[in-house]
Amino acid sequence: MSAIVLDSRAVADEYLEWIRTERATFPFAPTLATLVYRPGADAASIQYRDLMLKDAERLGLQARSHEAHDEDGVLRKIDEINADPAVHGLVVLYPLRSRLFDDDVMDRVSPYKDAEGLHSINLGYLIKYRRFLDEARQAKCVVPATPKAVVKALQRYPDVKLEGAFAVIVNNSMRVGKPLGLMLENLGATVVKCYDKTRPEVLEKCVREADILVTAVPDPAFHIPPEWVKDGAAVVDVSYQGNIDARSLRERASLVTVAENRPGRITRAMMFVNLIYCARYKGLYY
Repeated sequence: MSAIVLDSRAVADEYLEWIRTERATFPFAPTLATLVYRPGADAASIQYRDLMLKDAERLGLQARSHEAHDEDGVLRKIDEINADPAVHGLVVLYPLRSRLFDDDVMDRVSPYKDAEGLHSINLGYLIKYRRFLDEARQAKCVVPATPKAVVKALQRYPDVKLEGAFAVIVNNSMRVGKPLGLMLENLGATVVKCYDKTRPEVLEKCVREADILVTAVPDPAFHIPPEWVKDGAAVVDVSYQGNIDARSLRERASLVTVAENRPGRITRAMMFVNLIYCARYKGLYY
């Protein structure tokens, strides 16, 4: 068996083309705002912000880049963007690494401009598997971009069966693990989430049984031994540093991700899919 390498570029390009088509249907340019809390920002957050700004330009969308230099500035800027009818979506670069709780800031963003799908209202729709706010106008609910990217990537490959699969997610964050678990459950998978409180022997047992393994641990010291991976498993490594050696899985897994073609490309595409959905809310909810 030789593993298929996930072609993140091809998956992202399909959705980017959809975004360009949808952009042409609007009488205005859907506009995305980004917000960085500068004292807590790391290089990865700044790079991600810059890539989104470049993506917006290539897609014919508008983007506004904002930075805040104190906690009050973060809250003021969010309130300003919420009240600005010319801005349709907002991305806050987390983690803030401030005295503010990230979860509280997520709920400060208007649920109708929540391009990340992290507001409690939008996560509630995900729990209920609600797909539309207004189906007649094709106003779809937004869901978190990274989990959505993982699901769309898996669905692209017909040999990866979600319904009935045993899926293991090595991450339990609000941005990745929790919503991804809900999405996979909604599609018929049985899901277990492992994280830093999971005992090593339990983590190993779960990984060895996984039909689908998604890992997203932001720690360069964390690694999953390739020999734990079940023959024929689909493995999606969302981490920036790499949690598992993809080369060692080429003759073991059915699907793998590689560093030179990261799933982050799909995540950014999903962010702009969400922006299109948010732009459809204009006139309906604000």
